[in-house]
Amino acid sequence: MLIANVSPRTGGKTTDSGLLAHAVAETKTKKAPRGRKVKGFDADHSQQFWQWAQNGEFSFPVDRLASARFHKEYVLPEGVIGIADCGHSENHPDITDSVLRVADLVILHMAPTAGDFERIIEPVDKTTLGDMIKRTAPLRADLTAPPAVVLLNRTVPNTKSSKNYRNEMEAEGWDVLTTTIPRSEAFAQAIGFPVIGASAGPFGALVLELESRGLLK
Repeated sequence: MLIANVSPRTGGKTTDSGLLAHAVAETKTKKAPRGRKVKGFDADHSQQFWQWAQNGEFSFPVDRLASARFHKEYVLPEGVIGIADCGHSENHPDITDSVLRVADLVILHMAPTAGDFERIIEPVDKTTLGDMIKRTAPLRADLTAPPAVVLLNRTVPNTKSSKNYRNEMEAEGWDVLTTTIPRSEAFAQAIGFPVIGASAGPFGALVLELESRGLLK
């Protein structure tokens, strides 16, 4: 299966993609007693995901594929979980559209802020991320839009913002994950951040939630 990580703008999505990918590979469950095989795709012109992988700590390959032909050019071996780091959707909608045509799950990464909420719900060009996901349905093999969930990212403990924006997003019809990713200066550095042991933190909890909900296959 292919997981598409999307966001309206920059917001820690590349870090999330890398650590989620490692947590998927490391996390051992009844359904995956040895963890899972993983392959990364850098569908962002910044190429940060790919550059991070060049440090030698990644246990899986990452392909550079920031292209509106992603759906035609990507190669995902059978039995492997693909993790795609999409470019900012408000700047590169053509790439996001292409990835969504073949994604099995969409994770929308969102900081609990007015800026992110407004970019998702009421962007300048009036094309919401929800609209982008829905419009791919006629172009997909099963003629249905991929399932999508919201991951609250860069959250601050003991504040009301996460709860408030969770409620706001649910009121807009989005499915918001229980797991959240805390704000961390270490996470913000991304490239060079140690990846081994990612399953021990919030990304391991994220993997377990996705599996328990039948979203990680």
